[in-house]
Amino acid sequence: MRAVILDSAMGSRLEEMGHKLTAPLWSATVLQSNPEDISKIHKENIEAGAQVITTNTFRTTPYALHQAGLSGVDAHTRARALTLLAIRLAWKTVQESGKDVKIAASIAPLADCWSPKEFPGNIISRPWHDAQLDNLAHHSTDMLLLETMNSAREAKGLTDLALRYEKPVWVSFTLNGEGNIYNGDDLVATARYLEKKGVSAIGVNCSNLEVSKMALGELRQAISVPLLAYPNLQLEQAEGKKKKKNNKVSPAAFAIWAAEVKELGVEFIGACCGSNYTHIKALADQNNS
Repeated sequence: MRAVILDSAMGSRLEEMGHKLTAPLWSATVLQSNPEDISKIHKENIEAGAQVITTNTFRTTPYALHQAGLSGVDAHTRARALTLLAIRLAWKTVQESGKDVKIAASIAPLADCWSPKEFPGNIISRPWHDAQLDNLAHHSTDMLLLETMNSAREAKGLTDLALRYEKPVWVSFTLNGEGNIYNGDDLVATARYLEKKGVSAIGVNCSNLEVSKMALGELRQAISVPLLAYPNLQLEQAEGKKKKKNNKVSPAAFAIWAAEVKELGVEFIGACCGSNYTHIKALADQNNS
């Protein structure tokens, strides 16, 4: 079985390149200062074998710009400009490659990914999410990627909004140490709910290899839609808490893990924080062998 190859991390690769990323905008700041580096990372991934690349829109949201100090109108205006720039950079890189590469439009939880208690609820979050989805539902994007979802409540609400657009919707969760959604919600029950709603793929990201593999096995037994997997390669997960290791998972070790989850029936595989194009190259080589 061959998997469809996703790309590697944007933020940690930018840090490797010397960029200093800080909250609340993180990698969005580089769109303003050095957009050519965003294009470079997309190009690296495509040349390594990625068949789907992700827009650098994780923190180009109106809410993030508002948190950075802009007023409501200015936050929305700036968010749209940055989001469309990120989409253009991805689209242009794909066109220049001459390859059949799809573009996933990324949208993240409203608040910090590791702080699900900061989520203000679907009523308050809806206009913020709605505005960003409208930005992302551009003709150049192929699917809407709701990633690093840390609670069932936000994932369900955001999915309802995303399904109104005529694009496939993918939903990916970050996990706690027990293999459930990061805030403790049941992953399998939530996945079954989303499958019935009509999402096109469900998976896990930004969680360590062991926990991700365990959760993917459970998901494969519970749902029939395609599965996504792009783990965090520098994360040690214990008792549901976030810990970072000094040593990242090597490309070779990642490729071995990818082969194992392919055997479980995972159709889309890439890598999250701590990864770069060398991990995607190792994955592509293993995938084609």
